[in-house]
Amino acid sequence: MSEWMLLLMFIPTFFVISVSPGLCMMLALSFGASLGVRRSLWVIAGEVVGVSLIALTALLGYTQVLVEQPLLMQLFKYLGALYLLWMGIDGWRNASTSLAAVQADSCSGELMLRGFSVAISNPKSWLFMMTLLPPFISPSLPLGIQTLLFVSLVALIECLNLLIYAYGGHRVNQLLLAKGRGAWLGRVSSLMMVSIALFWLLS
Repeated sequence: MSEWMLLLMFIPTFFVISVSPGLCMMLALSFGASLGVRRSLWVIAGEVVGVSLIALTALLGYTQVLVEQPLLMQLFKYLGALYLLWMGIDGWRNASTSLAAVQADSCSGELMLRGFSVAISNPKSWLFMMTLLPPFISPSLPLGIQTLLFVSLVALIECLNLLIYAYGGHRVNQLLLAKGRGAWLGRVSSLMMVSIALFWLLS
């Protein structure tokens, strides 16, 4: 199979997996609803940086350490679950907070850090990248160029899908606000975060 065929196979494969509902996508949906698409760009930027870093370390082989050290993987798992649980509870409590208040309380750096923290603390992202990316690497091409190419594609595809979710959250929230149910979407996304966190902790 040619190198270009591998690349063409990677793009739709990663797009379908990336666009499926998950932790990062739910975060983009939630912030798109509460802050709007423009302010959510900071959260999306943090998530893209985090996912790109995971992809880079997966291609460089550092994630093998996590597999060989199960206690370290468990630490990642529980820290990520506890952080997600806190975010879900906090999101539920503040679901009815006005948009202006949320914007005033969240600076750009905090939004970006929150997106980065969620992306980097997701143990499933580490394992997923480690198993998905290496088979697409061709030994006949320079590793540096391939690494740059695949990390760029991961960042681009992830950013596109996060924008789709943020815009979708914003539009749904506008419809709910028009019906006097503006807090519903925030509470639903918060419940999903709490559910994922409890699943991680109990599994």
